[in-house]
Amino acid sequence: MKKQLLTTLIATALTTPALAVEVSDQLEVFGTIELEYGANRGDSGNDYGTALATGALGAVIKPNDKFDITTSWLYEEGLHEVETPLEIDEAFVTWHALPDEKLDITTGKKYLPFGKFESAMVSDPLTLDLSETRLDKVLEASGKNGNIHASIYGFEGEAENGYGARVGYSTEKASVGVDYLSSLMDSEVPAIGLNGSVKLGRVTLLGEHVTASKSFKAGDLDGSITTDAKPSATHLEANFDLNNDRTVALAWNQTKEAEDIGLPKEYYGAAYRQPIYKDISGAVELIRSKSYQGEQDRTLTAQLSYAF
Repeated sequence: MKKQLLTTLIATALTTPALAVEVSDQLEVFGTIELEYGANRGDSGNDYGTALATGALGAVIKPNDKFDITTSWLYEEGLHEVETPLEIDEAFVTWHALPDEKLDITTGKKYLPFGKFESAMVSDPLTLDLSETRLDKVLEASGKNGNIHASIYGFEGEAENGYGARVGYSTEKASVGVDYLSSLMDSEVPAIGLNGSVKLGRVTLLGEHVTASKSFKAGDLDGSITTDAKPSATHLEANFDLNNDRTVALAWNQTKEAEDIGLPKEYYGAAYRQPIYKDISGAVELIRSKSYQGEQDRTLTAQLSYAF
């Protein structure tokens, strides 16, 4: 279940209106529903079930060409439990201070612009599990100049008030970006992220690495850290375009010193995705994961999704 889903949908709705329902010149509505069947076999036991993995709905209100008001709601469900009750996922206002995205000022409840987390898999990359952060009070300034894009931001967290910055360079064929965050997982530990992609014909290669830039100490994160640790996560992926919006993805993920955070040590797998009818698509994914204790599991996930 992709928690960055609403951020992606919002960005898509703002930049590609044809993929959202344009109720009027001043209102666009967008959302997605993901149904999943999962089966897990391995050292941690056998398990299977179905779930409404994601239910998301959002709206962009445009009073004029200078301001956007964005709200979105999110519900997430695992195979046997509700992981995220229905809640307001993001609610923020954007002032387009300069035209053509040269300068946008955004404030409100939103995900911090740290990490790209790009993937064609069904499962989230471990870089997202390590570093995705959503806070209620965020102020961000972002802009573009040709192929260069950058943002700086500040926020009020529960444990630490902090700041961050990102800069990137993108073309139709390649991209590279660097992120800095002063407060990983709302702590006093800063983090750095690197990401890049390149398109070679029908093959797209993706890579991202996120790491704490100093160690957590035993007792940090409300006592969940038991020994000093400097967690990191790496995501590598190759996507193959089979035409007609059909995609095969191969991914490998690894973490280091992230056992206390509850992340697996490694996983690799493959996914196939294709459209079924209009805005409905289907995907099948097979993942093999390994824990820090050496336990290995195989997980098969079938997904049916509808997006507008």
